[in-house]
Amino acid sequence: MHRSIGRILLVVVLSWCVCIGGMSPVYAAKKTRIAVVDLDSQGDKAKEDELGTMASQLLTAEFVKGGRFDVIERQALKKIVEEQQLGLTGLVDANTAAQLGRVLGATYIVTGSVISYPRGMDLVVKIVETESASIKVADRLSAGTSSELFRKIPGFVSQITDQFPLRGIIIQKKEKSYTIDMGKQEGVKKGMNFEVYQEGQPIKHPMTGEILGTEKIRIGLIRIIDVQEKIAVASVVKKEPKQAIDVGNRVLSVTGPSQSVPATYTRSSTGALRYSQSWGRKGTGTADFNLPYGIAADAEGHVYVADTYNNRIQVFNSNGTFLRSWGQKGTGQGQLLLPYDVAVDRQGNVYVADTYNFRIQKFDTSGRVVLQWGRKGAGISEFAFLSGVAVGPEGSVYTTDAKMNRIQVFNGDGRYLRSWGQAGKETGNFVAPMGITVDNSGNVYVADSKMQRVQVFGSRGNFKNAITGTMVYPVDVTVDQSSGNLYVLDGASHSFWEMSPVGQILMTFGGAGSSSAQFIKPYGICADDAGNIFVADTANCRIQKFSRE
Repeated sequence: MHRSIGRILLVVVLSWCVCIGGMSPVYAAKKTRIAVVDLDSQGDKAKEDELGTMASQLLTAEFVKGGRFDVIERQALKKIVEEQQLGLTGLVDANTAAQLGRVLGATYIVTGSVISYPRGMDLVVKIVETESASIKVADRLSAGTSSELFRKIPGFVSQITDQFPLRGIIIQKKEKSYTIDMGKQEGVKKGMNFEVYQEGQPIKHPMTGEILGTEKIRIGLIRIIDVQEKIAVASVVKKEPKQAIDVGNRVLSVTGPSQSVPATYTRSSTGALRYSQSWGRKGTGTADFNLPYGIAADAEGHVYVADTYNNRIQVFNSNGTFLRSWGQKGTGQGQLLLPYDVAVDRQGNVYVADTYNFRIQKFDTSGRVVLQWGRKGAGISEFAFLSGVAVGPEGSVYTTDAKMNRIQVFNGDGRYLRSWGQAGKETGNFVAPMGITVDNSGNVYVADSKMQRVQVFGSRGNFKNAITGTMVYPVDVTVDQSSGNLYVLDGASHSFWEMSPVGQILMTFGGAGSSSAQFIKPYGICADDAGNIFVADTANCRIQKFSRE
């Protein structure tokens, strides 16, 4: 999730509260503090040679050399650890790392281990964001020997660093070139692409009305053509219609044509994702929508849309041809009241988050009611705000509750199985979770919206990872089952990201607007088996499709 990592969108809600005219030199130059804890040594060879300590020294040196961090000196770190009696002797969990970070005033703590095997070894690194006690980066480096492992560390650190976007502002405009307030010392390189954006209207939470931040209005894309120590010059790659790039606009580094994706991360083998088509308009007729929130695709490529404010489900083929619909406003069986999400299992059964009826309704493929369960409340099988639904490969039904801040899991017949989560910033807890999806391995991905992260769990709720970064208000997430890549939809920035399985941004799509490949407050995203991505472009009352070349 530098000019510093401190400019990532994990803190964008705070940083956007400062108007461009009021930015201080401190904002432009400040580097975020990072500390590298002694890594754990696991395995006979690693323990005998204390490879964890050696690796941490090399990691520290490389982070310092990169110039993008204020790296806490190792002796100072050791002294503070001893004074605070934190007892850090090896691998550090996220909560302990967060505690240490708060003591040090560090935004991130680097921890992990060196693991030796009879025929090789691994360096496992985790970077913990201290405010939320969530894992920003989890990555692994493998080698046959310790010498080979250590030789790879500089490139490994560079790869990790690239996962943190650079943030700055345009400080000068001259003819067709633009100067930004970042240069070599922040890691800017020739050929890098930066998204140009400005602040829009305040973003309010859909349930509480609380102002969460400010919308991000995409203005264009610029590419670096010259780099100096503290500044860089860029030319325009693209401008959005009716927008002008100017002094004071903010910039965010993005992965683009000149920024290659590390070989360890793959896109779908069928080519890059591109806008394909859209369908729908505001209305109540067939194939019209009134603020559609949820969307799902079945094994045959049919697309199911929770047409929320029309209180119905509409079904289309993958090219947008209308097939059927069911539902009307009401509280009776088969009737719906503001359904927020929809999911389909491998047998074609359709599960609808009937949000304001506080229940799940299960339908067959033709729209006939099979069963229903749930009621208003805070107990087992009860819901306060049913915000998302997904089906796992084994047929279990996973639900998110944005008011109860928890996940509840049921079998396909509605029998309660388990739950996890409560209100809180710690990993495993949530603040207004919205969308949810499950991959073919049973991993559960939750858009923990107000915490600006996607949390990843095993099927039984065991925490695995937290993906953070450029998110302002992530509302939904889906997985391309063929490549394992993630797609995270952000309702506040009107965009979605294609990410590697560990959360590295590969491509960015969208921006505020009503043109093709633009969105206004989108709330739903899904992938079909062919790798097509469908987005419920909510406030534009339409569906947009993105396909592989």
